[in-house]
Amino acid sequence: MFNSYIKTAWRSLWKSKGFSILNISGLAIGLASCLLLLLYAYYHLSWDKRFRNLEHLYVIESNQFADNEIFTYQVSPGPMAKAIETQVPGVVHAIRVTSYFADGITRYKDNIFRTSGLNADGAFFELFNYHFLRGNAETALTNPNNIVITEDLSKKLFGKEDPINKTVMRNDTVPLVVSAVIANPRPNESFQFDYVLPWRVLENEHPWTKNAGWGSNFTDTYVQLRSEKDFKTADALIRKMVMANQDNYKAEAFLFPLAKNHLYREFSNGKATGSGQIAQIRLFIYLSVAILLIACINFMNLSTARSQKRAKEVGILKTIGSGRKSLVFRFLGESFLVTVCGLLVALLLLLIALPYFNSLLKIELRLPLSSWKFWTVIAFITVTTSFIAGSYPAFYLSSFRPVKVLKGLITNGRSVVPIRKISVILQFSTAVFLMVATFSIYKQVEYIRNRPVGYNKNNLIEIKAEGTLKDRKDVLINGLLHNNVITAGTGTSISITQGGNNGWGFSWPGKPENQKVLIDFLGVGFDFRKTFGTTLITGRDFSREYPADTAGENILISETAMNVMKLKSPIGTLIKDEDGKQYTIVGVFKDITKGSPYYKINPMIVFYQKTPGFITMRLNPQKNITGAVDAVNSELKKLNPAFPPDIAFVEDNFERKYQNEHVLGVIANIFGGIAIFLSCLGLLGLSAFAAEQRTKEIGVRKVLGADVLGLTALLSREFLVLVLISFVVAAPVSWWCMHNWLEKYDHHTDLSVGIYLLAGTTVLLIALLTVGTQGLKAATANPVKALRSE
Repeated sequence: MFNSYIKTAWRSLWKSKGFSILNISGLAIGLASCLLLLLYAYYHLSWDKRFRNLEHLYVIESNQFADNEIFTYQVSPGPMAKAIETQVPGVVHAIRVTSYFADGITRYKDNIFRTSGLNADGAFFELFNYHFLRGNAETALTNPNNIVITEDLSKKLFGKEDPINKTVMRNDTVPLVVSAVIANPRPNESFQFDYVLPWRVLENEHPWTKNAGWGSNFTDTYVQLRSEKDFKTADALIRKMVMANQDNYKAEAFLFPLAKNHLYREFSNGKATGSGQIAQIRLFIYLSVAILLIACINFMNLSTARSQKRAKEVGILKTIGSGRKSLVFRFLGESFLVTVCGLLVALLLLLIALPYFNSLLKIELRLPLSSWKFWTVIAFITVTTSFIAGSYPAFYLSSFRPVKVLKGLITNGRSVVPIRKISVILQFSTAVFLMVATFSIYKQVEYIRNRPVGYNKNNLIEIKAEGTLKDRKDVLINGLLHNNVITAGTGTSISITQGGNNGWGFSWPGKPENQKVLIDFLGVGFDFRKTFGTTLITGRDFSREYPADTAGENILISETAMNVMKLKSPIGTLIKDEDGKQYTIVGVFKDITKGSPYYKINPMIVFYQKTPGFITMRLNPQKNITGAVDAVNSELKKLNPAFPPDIAFVEDNFERKYQNEHVLGVIANIFGGIAIFLSCLGLLGLSAFAAEQRTKEIGVRKVLGADVLGLTALLSREFLVLVLISFVVAAPVSWWCMHNWLEKYDHHTDLSVGIYLLAGTTVLLIALLTVGTQGLKAATANPVKALRSE
């Protein structure tokens, strides 16, 4: 019986090839879009899921109290891990992990690579069960000169050689022995690295970390509990630790589930809001369902648009004895066949689109063809889609009465029109919403990109001060200045696009005793203002003419810092740090954005730092960019031959801050276009259905003198009204969603009327083109063919 339905369905599809191609194409695009969005959602929903103890793993979050606000950071002091492990019941392990200091150069013989890594305590691999290809997880980090490398790094350094017990050089000075090789971290995991180093390596390279106290937050702390029952007691004890061990310092550490850290890490007033990136993932899941439903609705519309042609077929089949049940299964079989064909095309489209999608979004989605879960989902989607898409045509077409059909008395039916009109309204409402979202995201990114940041990003480059560059900064800068490659250069403690480096420990004249103000720090060399292009409001920049500058006794402050400190005459004012050391303000500069461009600007203090973490230089705008970069590379090779040159443009680093918004905008743009395309297919089906029902009316009107333009307008008017209704439905919903999205940023654009006018006009023009084409086709048809049966 089933084979009979499939054979009949295949003959019907083959007979109407154009209709079949249109239907299969629409379903294929809808299915491919749905699967791609679900793959993206699964990529994030399965974050860190490979770790077997994930439900018992927690990361320490820290609430910092200042200015009547609570700031939450994933950071903790160095001594906390040991204190938790020894003082908190129910704790299996507590370890320190940081990537901040671990990056560097790794060399084996003539193979030199710039690599990234982690510093971690010995129990790291007990908490996180990476697959060991060589070596032992229990002893991999026991020796202070060990290094655990990934499979990819092993191939780069050693090729096919056995790497175990071979010595590599870190930053050309520290010998390390390979103790193990592990499988590469998956792309959807919290830790991304080429190697893991023992914590002792960090303490040897940066001795201050060994004795850093409870007021110095520089590491992440991860905790494994014995069971979920231990959480409440452990969390209560950990919340008291910081203030119990650090005087005059108000902060509160707490446990946060690692399983929620990627998707739910959004805090307000020190408490988790239950939101974060999960809101974006939910949006994509809703969007995938919406696009698939649009594709199903199109199938309904296109199928019922052929009702006049299929009516006689139904009438004859009923006359010769076919029951309604068999006809329903006949049309559902046709729907199933179209869905299967659409699925095959969709999988092919996915295989073609995935590499481009991954490249565009800088992720690594893969089609899990070997997973039974994947094929279970595919089977479910196929059956569900075929039933949803085919149910309405099946029940509608099978309901025709044979006597009326064979007499030519078939009409559209009152119940048909409202359902079809509602479907078009839903389709175009989704399209308008996505278009408004796309325009709003683009406008927000452009607003942030063009918002003044207090310095000139153009032609500004940064180089990490590694190897001999720490002591040869001035040689590099002076040599490039002499050759007119750069116009200015200075050193900085961190990258200007990097967050962090802040604290509450400063005091100034008139500051209330209980006031806590979060202040950003930045260490710089000479020519800070000239290099960055910052504007001095009053005072001066650091200069070699003033010994107090190089002695670190003088500082510059930002305009916001001056206002927060309520200093009317800031030059010469003395301020103190938490250790009681005094500094003299010698200059005030206009605010600059350090770190994220989205969030509010904190007060900033700039101090002189002789040994930089980065060297920042401004390329000569009169020189060719490529030639200037080549000249800098050449100089770096001479001064620091052990380290491959690594030049970063500040503007490029700044652009990376928009990555999340870029992803959201790209997805809204791509799938918004797909939703509009599929909606137009549905509108095409509805307009074709209406034209088919009014064939004789159009013939009579033409005979009586109606012109083509008037008939086209007659057929188009009803559908354009539906599109306008869609806009009215979508406008308030899109405003509410995008308003809430923008409000999470301290700096954001507004939702202007122009966005809605542009979205509405675009959708209306596309709909007019779709309906107008079908209307024109009906209006130019020969009226004799429509009336000859009369």
